[in-house]
Amino acid sequence: MPGCVTEMTLTVRQLSEALPPSMLVETTGSTEIVVHDLSHDSRQVGQGWAFACVRGERFDGHEFAATALERGAEVLIVDRRLPLDAAQIVVADVRRALGPLAAAVHDHPATKMRMVGITGTNGKTTTTHLLASVLRGAGNEVRQLGTLTGARTTPEAPDLQRLLAGFAAEGVDAVVMEVSSHALALHRVDGTRFDAAIFTNLGRDHLDLHESMEAYFRAKASLFVPELTALGVANLDDPHGRLLIDAARVEMVGCGVADASDIEIGVEHHAFTWQGRRVRVPI
Repeated sequence: MPGCVTEMTLTVRQLSEALPPSMLVETTGSTEIVVHDLSHDSRQVGQGWAFACVRGERFDGHEFAATALERGAEVLIVDRRLPLDAAQIVVADVRRALGPLAAAVHDHPATKMRMVGITGTNGKTTTTHLLASVLRGAGNEVRQLGTLTGARTTPEAPDLQRLLAGFAAEGVDAVVMEVSSHALALHRVDGTRFDAAIFTNLGRDHLDLHESMEAYFRAKASLFVPELTALGVANLDDPHGRLLIDAARVEMVGCGVADASDIEIGVEHHAFTWQGRRVRVPI
């Protein structure tokens, strides 16, 4: 599988210890079984992997536990004990546990690179590419994750941590990635530590999942907590950006059009003066 280059292995006991005490219910079976990787998809598991029984809208992963064991899984992550002959880590919520467990299996790869997460209704992809270009221009080896790089804007937690582990093994200096509201609501980036998180704006999209603008904003704002990021950057020209500046529990920096002067907008580039520097952005 892409990015599957890490040789990090943990025992069931070590893996369960990676969870907050409030999330872990119990472990059953041998706690010394070695876990080589983790997946929530029974079709992807390999020999010695753990299988996370995630409950979805249409399917319950617990129903595929036996299939995962037949394919080589030796450990199950469940929210209720199953009558199967396998070690089981019982947690309060499998989806919430998935990110921290996947990060632990891969030795917390996000801590080995600079990580920037970008969230917002519009502008995530453009901002990701522009920032990646700036970082490359400063001499960094950079990878991007987002709308143009995979089936999902933000990969599921096991896939994300596997990709990040691959990047770290390649000697990548920085990762710039889009973080969708779906990913935040479904805890896909839990266990990932960002150096900075950026908020672009909030529009009336994705209300099929979030049901209201308030819930949509809460999902976006959930990225700006100490558990996920050290620093936040918010667009002051969006009222939700200003609200985020006031409400976030991390250090926040605001930016807006008022910060720029001598603005020049053309078909192939735009330019402006910012903090005494002339900036030209080819597009």
